[in-house]
Amino acid sequence: MALRTVAIVGRPNVGKSTLFNRIIGERRSVVHETAGVTRDRITETTDWAGHPFILLDTGGIIPFGETVSEFDAVVTEIAKLAIDDADLVLLMVDGKVGPMAWDQSIAKDLRKKGKPVVLCVNKMEKEADQLAIHEFYSLGLGEPVGISALHGRGVGDLLDVVVEGFPQLEVEMPCDCKVAIVGRPNVGKSSLLNILTGRQDALVSEISGTTRDSVHTDLQWHGKTIRLIDTAGLRRKSKVREAVEVFSNMRTIRALEQCDIAVFIVDAEAGSVSQDSKIAGMIHDGGKGVIVVFNKWDLISGKLTNTHQEYWEEFCRDVPFLPYAPWFMVSAETRQRTGKIMEKVWEVHENRQKRISTSELNDFIEKIVRIQNPRAHAGGLGKIYYVTQIDREPPTFLMSVNEPKFFARNYLRYINNQLRKEYGFTGTRIFVKMKKH
Repeated sequence: MALRTVAIVGRPNVGKSTLFNRIIGERRSVVHETAGVTRDRITETTDWAGHPFILLDTGGIIPFGETVSEFDAVVTEIAKLAIDDADLVLLMVDGKVGPMAWDQSIAKDLRKKGKPVVLCVNKMEKEADQLAIHEFYSLGLGEPVGISALHGRGVGDLLDVVVEGFPQLEVEMPCDCKVAIVGRPNVGKSSLLNILTGRQDALVSEISGTTRDSVHTDLQWHGKTIRLIDTAGLRRKSKVREAVEVFSNMRTIRALEQCDIAVFIVDAEAGSVSQDSKIAGMIHDGGKGVIVVFNKWDLISGKLTNTHQEYWEEFCRDVPFLPYAPWFMVSAETRQRTGKIMEKVWEVHENRQKRISTSELNDFIEKIVRIQNPRAHAGGLGKIYYVTQIDREPPTFLMSVNEPKFFARNYLRYINNQLRKEYGFTGTRIFVKMKKH
């Protein structure tokens, strides 16, 4: 049985993201006093009293004809799409200011749709605040439920109303692979997410820095569940002017920490910059699987047969962290070669799953040592007794040696390169560690 979906909606700055975070028990949505911080549709599976459901956080709805910023129309459209997808709508209003004209407009639209609606009056921190709750009966959506999302007051009572009639299910939401779509601002990350999912989950705009939260979307691909994470573009610290952008950068870093594979988007038209090198270094240091995707390839004029290879070689000179990454050129605008992305993601995932038996590894090490012996280093000659694979994701090997300091870095690089040449490990870093026998 499919899980029910609940969408939290309302005008800007009424506390939707605070309630979302309170319900799921973590700070997924960015919360800030600035109105309109949540621009994308944020999704999480949660549970209340044995009733699992999918919770959607949305940006503030701006009634038709009103404008506050250049994002209003798109943000409102995404919120309305979330309402269409929802089995139940949780309309949040601000109890401190009473019913507003925008609340009336949103309530009117909800009544027309005929979907179940729970009216949530937020910012009811004190008992005295409850006296004003009767004003919201004027919205025509039934009995309002007063809460304080910030302090958790009344949230349990609210959820009791929300899940009333929902089926009780013991459901796990498995995920075969977590994929973070990363890159600098305005390189096409959200456009790519929308192409891969076939839905308008992420707000797409030409304005740099549009995505502020991480957007999680589960994609069914050839019987596998792949969780896609679109992230806010990483900015250099000198460009982080607002507290909101600081939180966004933290969420992007966390997405990289939690993902299995990073789809690293580079602007082919602009070329690589220092920030690309920083992102690549984070992927490499974290041992994540990686695919490098050069977007906006349709904007490159005068392309010749070897142009794509020249781009890659120049990228590797500027960004020397990911020579093992598969790469290709795409256009999110025309969808050119975007169909290859998921195939390559799964190929990298399978390479990260590889496990080589100890006997096979030792035969391999014996062979490559015969080809090139360790040279004298740090006052001694290194000797390898045996090697075994101690982990996957990323592949990690442990060598038992006579003395680790006798092995020069370039010899460890030789072993690493030979492992990759023999066993592939496409798109993933290989760790080779040593211990003294």
